[in-house]
Amino acid sequence: MNVRNIITFLTLLFLPAIAFAFGSDAADNARAELVSVGQTLTTIFGFLVGFIVFIAGLYKISQAANENQKSAFLTPIMYVLAGTIMMNVFATLDVFTLTVFGVDNFCQIIKDGSAVDSCMSDAMSGLTGELKTRVEKLSGASTALAFLAHITIIVGMFQVIGLIYFLVGAYGLTQVANGSSKEAGYAKPVITMFASALIIDIPHTAQMAINTLESIGINF
Repeated sequence: MNVRNIITFLTLLFLPAIAFAFGSDAADNARAELVSVGQTLTTIFGFLVGFIVFIAGLYKISQAANENQKSAFLTPIMYVLAGTIMMNVFATLDVFTLTVFGVDNFCQIIKDGSAVDSCMSDAMSGLTGELKTRVEKLSGASTALAFLAHITIIVGMFQVIGLIYFLVGAYGLTQVANGSSKEAGYAKPVITMFASALIIDIPHTAQMAINTLESIGINF
């Protein structure tokens, strides 16, 4: 059994990347820089919010200690935890990647304004080789090369979106803790963080999906 229909679907899904193939190198660099700026601003904003949440948590711990309310410690502890996660978002993602994928660092596909090509290599994400073959059949070899060169920018955009939702999920822990959330438990923010982390590390996520399919007899 194979998953060529799935590959075809993914090819069509990523075909908008072909539009990038006709841009100049300067335009490509500008797009990568824009994604990098988005990552930086999101990280800075997340750090600032996380710092405020962390300080608020320490203050709540102090209040609970002064009032000798042991039962009130859960809320400030969640504040401190959420603040720590938000201030150290990349370190948190590294821990997630090590736990789920067994590798030391998550693959930040655009870093310091330039694409990290190794993130979408066949060694990192086996999906790209099959996608390249499909695009070659549809549009030719030159377009396929451009597709691989510029798909990193699209994936980088998804990483920014995933990073935003990861921070939202972390902040959601505090809302559940203080009772301001409509959710009764921590399931939603935790699931949001988990799902967004998978989106952020798309290369490893894709490779894990391929390995899982191959383990049950579904080969490309």
